[in-house]
Amino acid sequence: MSSKQFGHQFDYLIIGAGTAGCVLANRLSANPDISVALIEAGPPDTTPLAHVPSLVGTLMFHPRYGWGYKSVPQPQLGGRQILLPRGRILGGCSSTNGMVYFRGHPRDFDEWAELGNAGWSFAEVLPYFLRSENNDDYRDSPWHGTTGEMHISHVRQYNPMIHPFLAATSALGYGRCADFNGVRDPVGFDVRQNAIHNGRRVSGVTAFLDPVRNRQNLHIFTDSLVHRIEIAEGRATGVTLERGGVRETLHARREVLLSAGAYGSPAILQHSGIGDATWLHRLGIDVKLHRAGVGQNLHDHPSAVVQMTTKNTESYSISPSVLPRNFWSLLQYLFARKGQIAGNLFEVTGFLRTAEGLERPDVQFVLMPANRPQPGQAFPRGHGFGINSILLQPKSRGSVTIASNNPNAAPLIDNAFLRDSADIEPLLRGLRIARRILAMPQLAKYQATEILPGPSLDSDDELRDYIKRMTSAVHHPGGSCRMGTDNNAVVDPTLRVRGVEALRVVDASIFPRMVSGNSNAGVVMVAEKAADMIQGKQAPPRIDL
Repeated sequence: MSSKQFGHQFDYLIIGAGTAGCVLANRLSANPDISVALIEAGPPDTTPLAHVPSLVGTLMFHPRYGWGYKSVPQPQLGGRQILLPRGRILGGCSSTNGMVYFRGHPRDFDEWAELGNAGWSFAEVLPYFLRSENNDDYRDSPWHGTTGEMHISHVRQYNPMIHPFLAATSALGYGRCADFNGVRDPVGFDVRQNAIHNGRRVSGVTAFLDPVRNRQNLHIFTDSLVHRIEIAEGRATGVTLERGGVRETLHARREVLLSAGAYGSPAILQHSGIGDATWLHRLGIDVKLHRAGVGQNLHDHPSAVVQMTTKNTESYSISPSVLPRNFWSLLQYLFARKGQIAGNLFEVTGFLRTAEGLERPDVQFVLMPANRPQPGQAFPRGHGFGINSILLQPKSRGSVTIASNNPNAAPLIDNAFLRDSADIEPLLRGLRIARRILAMPQLAKYQATEILPGPSLDSDDELRDYIKRMTSAVHHPGGSCRMGTDNNAVVDPTLRVRGVEALRVVDASIFPRMVSGNSNAGVVMVAEKAADMIQGKQAPPRIDL
C-alpha cells in the first residue's frame, strides 16, 4: 500500500492494478485535482521474477503471484481441467505474461464497430495504440508511436534455430512479415516485437505506474481483495475490500472502474449483485441488477503442438551439456542486460490462412526452440523444439460464474474449448502445416524425432483425437463482459455497465470478439480510450492507413 496519507473517499476507484488499471491510474491522476485509488489483490512487483524476461516460466504458475485458476472439467477435452494462469501481483498479467506486442488484425476492430460499437474501428483505435507506444526499432513509421510509455523492440539476440526455421517456411512458399503491426494484413512468418527494454520486462507498472507513483493524488493499495462494488439507488458508490484481515469501504465520488480481467471482472460484478438474478438469489446475494450476459461470451485461443526431441544443443535448456553456455548467458545478463536471458524465448511467429476464402489468418504459429516443460517444471529439460498452432477466431463460447457468495472462492470458469466442433478443423490444418515445416530439409541437421503427436498418428481422426487430448490455452481470455448495444451486452460502447450509473468495465472482458493474437496491446488501447471517455475528452482524429 502507498505510504501517503489518504482518507476513504476518492474521485475514482480502480479495481485491479493489471495492464488496464495501471494505464487508467496514470491518465486520470494526471489531473492534480482528481484523486485516484488503485486497488490490487496481490503484492507489489518487487520480485526479480517479474522483471527478468526469460524467467517468465517461473512466474506464470507461481502460487504467490497468480490466482491459481483452472477450468471446470472440459467435456470436449476428455474431462481435463485446463490451467488458467492470471497474475495476482501489481501489474497483473503484464507482470507475468510472455511480453509479446501484437495489436491484432486490423479487421478485428472493424468487426467490433460493425457489431454496433461506434468509435471502435481500427482507424479510430489506432491513435490510442500509438499514444502509449515508444517503438525502439520503427522510428519513422506511421504505424508506430515513438513518444509513449511502452518501450517496444525486437530482442537483440535470437536463438540460432530461427534462421533454418524461417528458411523452411520460405521454401514452402509462405511469405515473410517484417512488421506484424505495420500492415493492413499481417500474414507470413518472422521475428516479433516484445515489451522488453534494456533487458527488462516492460509491464503496466514499469511503463505507466512507476513514473507517476509519487503523485500526491494517486493512492495504491496492494494485498487488498475487493469483495464487492457498493451500489445504492442504481449507482456505484464505492467498494468493500479486505486487507490485513480487515474489511473497509472506499467511496467513489465520480466512478468505479472495474479492471480485474476476463475472469475477475464478471466475478466481482456477480458478487456485487449484477448478473443472472436466478443464480445470484440461489447463492444468497442481494440482486441489484439482472444482467444475464455477465460472465457469458468467454473465449480464449486454444492451441495444439507438434513437439520434437533432438540431441542438438541449440535449443534453450538447462541440461548439463549447455551449462557453460548458460553460465556465459548469466554473466552477459548480470553485467550488460544482454543475451538469451534478456529475451522471452519464443521469438518467431507466423499468421496464415489455412483455408480458402478467409478474410484474415485463422491460425497463428509459434516456434518453441525448447522442450516442453513437464508439469511443475519452470524450465525445459533436455533439448527439443516444436511449433504451437493457435486458433485465432474460436467459435466456442464459455462462461465465468461465481460458485458461492464467498469472494475468496475461485469462480467456475468454463472456457468451452472445442465445444463448437468447427474449432477442431483449423487446429487440424495447423498441425499438418507445422509437420510440413518441421520436415523440411532446412531443419534436417537437427535429426529430430517427433514425440507429439508422434509419427504413429497420421489420419485426420487420429489427429482430431490428439487435439482433444492435448489442447491447452494460450491465456488470452476475453469477452465475458461483452461490449455492445443489444440486451445481452454488459457494457455499452463507452464501457459503462448497462443499467448502473458511475460504473465501467475496462479490460479484455469487454472485447466483443477476441483479437486475432496476443491481447495485452489491445488492453492498453482499451484503457487509453476509456481514459479519454471518462474525462470527457474528444477522441483523436482517425488514422486511415
